[in-house]
Amino acid sequence: MSRLLHLDEVDSTNTYLKTHRAELSHATVVYADKQTAGRGRYDRTWVSQAGGLYFSVLLKPPYNPFLPNLTQLMAVSICKALEQFSLTPTIKWPNDVQINGQKISGILSEAVFDKTVFQAVILGVGINVNQTDLEHVGQPATSLKLAGVQTTRETVLENVLHFFWQDYPALCEKGFETIFAAYTKRFAALGKEITVKDGDKTIFGRVEGISPRGTLLLQTAQGPKEIYIGDVL
Repeated sequence: MSRLLHLDEVDSTNTYLKTHRAELSHATVVYADKQTAGRGRYDRTWVSQAGGLYFSVLLKPPYNPFLPNLTQLMAVSICKALEQFSLTPTIKWPNDVQINGQKISGILSEAVFDKTVFQAVILGVGINVNQTDLEHVGQPATSLKLAGVQTTRETVLENVLHFFWQDYPALCEKGFETIFAAYTKRFAALGKEITVKDGDKTIFGRVEGISPRGTLLLQTAQGPKEIYIGDVL
């Protein structure tokens, strides 16, 4: 289903798709050997080392309330792809993928508007494939190679996109409920005490679960809270 574009080097695969979205079709995927200005959530720098897989997917669905769940679908798809290598990945809400508590993948979603008219959603993905030195990343991180898996970036990309397109139509029609079971199966924080940061707000509580909308349910000292957006520390 995808139209694949390979670039040796680019500032950011997300930026490339935003710039060229008018002439590119739905389901175009661009992947690059190197990003000079890769970005993560909250405008963090994504360090794009050689050996990693960096790609973005251009989506042009009708605007609907389920678009925020696309990153969670991508996280589930990445987990399924990594499970093909006999690994046991988990999801850190909302969409980071981890192996043994160490980050192996992150996702950045950007909605694109022309003034107030919705144009597209771009999903940017980074997966650590063949890197061996990740100490400078700023958080515990691992790669497929460090986890004992020998594979190529192209194989990982093909597997992830296979699972993503498999569930994409249903999610666009019915929302998070279509991946609820798959997501919660890989959600490792149930019952744990966590801290969530949303801008200047910091919320501490015990994880009660994931809602049918994909939001995070916490029990706090002030009572139950539903978290729509935030960063789990």
